[in-house]
Amino acid sequence: MWQLNQAGQYTMNWLSTTFGSIILLSVLLGLTGCQHETVIYSGTFEGEPYELVSVETKGFSTNSIHYVIKSERMKSLRIDAVNTDWGPPYADDLYGNAPRTYLTDASVLYRNEPDNAVQHPSTMVYLSPKRFSRATFDLYARFMESEWPAIDQKFGQREYSRFPHIIGLVYGEQERFVRLFRGQLQGRDYTIRVEPDGRIRFGAGRNGSSEEYSGLSEKIQMQGKVIYVATGEQAGLSMSQLQGYTDAQGKRLSDYFKLVEKPALNLRH
Repeated sequence: MWQLNQAGQYTMNWLSTTFGSIILLSVLLGLTGCQHETVIYSGTFEGEPYELVSVETKGFSTNSIHYVIKSERMKSLRIDAVNTDWGPPYADDLYGNAPRTYLTDASVLYRNEPDNAVQHPSTMVYLSPKRFSRATFDLYARFMESEWPAIDQKFGQREYSRFPHIIGLVYGEQERFVRLFRGQLQGRDYTIRVEPDGRIRFGAGRNGSSEEYSGLSEKIQMQGKVIYVATGEQAGLSMSQLQGYTDAQGKRLSDYFKLVEKPALNLRH
């Protein structure tokens, strides 16, 4: 704070300024968050030691946790919401020719019902080619096959736990395998977004990450890649409206999935 001294000059009050700086610093730390790392597991893979680290970030109002596999031999692999899903993939062929490996049979684990915290979600982990070489992906594939079953047995089987129950690896960014179908509704751009874990989202804009009612089933229904389309009182998008939504190749939703009208659905979209 500026003060007028006896000489008629303005000077800064040191105590006020320091106190103000402390408050500003505290706010910035609260917004950016502080991290606490804990080694929760360690082992040896192909003669080299590794660690699994839990990283808790405390934010202004919420906390988050992600995990990092650290090894001198392998580039560190961070496991978080960016490179995981809410559940197993609805079908293996959605990955096209991308290299992938499974630790278990994903088709057995897929649920037509929405995933929740009680029935622990399974997920693939995506390794971006921008960060990891193919050789490193192959190395992590061997690591997961060798080491992860013991880690999963210790941490990934607990009810209500958010520890990732990893069932496989994919060499590619998660967003690459999201199907986007863009169209218009009432003169505005809208997008239907189908996630690799089968979730169907609908919202305004070009990526469909917002949530609005569509009348479509919450998830892809297996077997058969079925999407139910509500009719009657619960109707949302009609069959004719859905034909106006296409992907980057000009293909419609019906080119990938079987659309089935259903008069009564318990839906939130």
